[in-house]
Amino acid sequence: MLKHLDKIAFFVALPLLVVGLAFGAGMYSGLKKNFAYRSVKQFKDNMFLVFEERENWVPGGRPIHFLQPARNPGSEVTVNERPNDGSLILISGFFGDDNELRLIQRDGTLVARWPVRFSEHFPDTSHIKNPPATDHNIDTHGALILPDGSVVFNYDYGGTVKLSRCGEVVWTLAHPTHHSIEVAEGGGFWVPGRHYLRPPEYDRFWPMVHPGRGNYFLEDLVLKVSDDGEIVIRKSVPEILFDNGLEALLTATGYSFGHGAHRDVEITHVNKIEELPSTYAGSFPEFEAGDLLLSLRTYNLLFVVDPDTWKVKWHQTGPWRRQHDPEFDADGTIAVFNNNTYELDLLPSGGIDPDAPLVGNILKVDPSKGATSVAFGDRDAEEFGTVVRGKHEITGDGGYLITEFQAGRVFETDADRRIVWEYVNRYDEDEVLEVTEARLYPASYFTTDTWACP
Repeated sequence: MLKHLDKIAFFVALPLLVVGLAFGAGMYSGLKKNFAYRSVKQFKDNMFLVFEERENWVPGGRPIHFLQPARNPGSEVTVNERPNDGSLILISGFFGDDNELRLIQRDGTLVARWPVRFSEHFPDTSHIKNPPATDHNIDTHGALILPDGSVVFNYDYGGTVKLSRCGEVVWTLAHPTHHSIEVAEGGGFWVPGRHYLRPPEYDRFWPMVHPGRGNYFLEDLVLKVSDDGEIVIRKSVPEILFDNGLEALLTATGYSFGHGAHRDVEITHVNKIEELPSTYAGSFPEFEAGDLLLSLRTYNLLFVVDPDTWKVKWHQTGPWRRQHDPEFDADGTIAVFNNNTYELDLLPSGGIDPDAPLVGNILKVDPSKGATSVAFGDRDAEEFGTVVRGKHEITGDGGYLITEFQAGRVFETDADRRIVWEYVNRYDEDEVLEVTEARLYPASYFTTDTWACP
């Protein structure tokens, strides 16, 4: 109790301290905006951020980073027109008081759950530049379940973890990982990673990168992680593009990166690495089994690369905008979660305007021709949208399982484009909690015959 009283006293005193410091900074150097001014302003901004975060620190506080205005009625499973065939759905997001992975039946029955807390899995945070202040300042981003019931997931830019069916830690990977995890056909996982470039490391990208004052460059990586949690392949994404003569894709505006910047500069923003499975390879004569499909959100760019030679075999910019989660389809096309919007469409709070038109869709592109078509999202009653994130999965009957991140919603369509299953992650009457990913698994996928744990 005393610990909580100390926090309350801190938050009461904090505004007075900030005001005093801001006044002192203004008297001393406000007119010149010199180093002292900038330093105190940065401190003041950070303190106001801490004060804003107080609900994340006080027990029972609202999980403000995971809340969005509700757009859909109901709670949990709101539509269920699928037969009870034993299939299970893994959902990752924020539930109640914690980040969790949940495995549910189609009727919403909870089969298994994995509450996850970053501070417990990574007590040493030296592998990341800006560790989260609390477990409510980081979320999961990329998750899957294996046939034995174990789960593998990323903390967003925080590291990768494997947990057993009953939640014991199997391994942790202390490396900034993010966005997606996909099983590699020969074993292991493909995971996007990140590296913080400081001089002279970024000299190899000169003159594309131009240092500002003290900023990092954020370099995305292709990581292959073994079944034991070790990095066995590590390749720079900007380097892939440079080595393939595609630097111009990253500098189409004519400007270099970071010129005059006072903050970290992200070079590519990879949000998916997808391996072409051998069962689909015959539908893609221009590619080979094992080739990798990457999505670079910042450039509306998809490309396919050979992970043995790192030769880019195909690339296309748009018509998707800020896309996520491309997937090879058995018909020889690539399906894309098209956010179809820009970050400027976010509210100042970082949320999505509940009254804004929903413009997301699922696009299909034929890489041999570059032709695209809309597979879902261009008809009445198909509206969905999220400015950031978003996932989709091609189901066995020609439909999609779609994760609408900022709506806190997962829904499934059939081949006739009808919504046949829906889940809403309700928080209260007005708000929902974000859902980062959902995956559908048939009963035949699992080798475990019980989900009971001691």
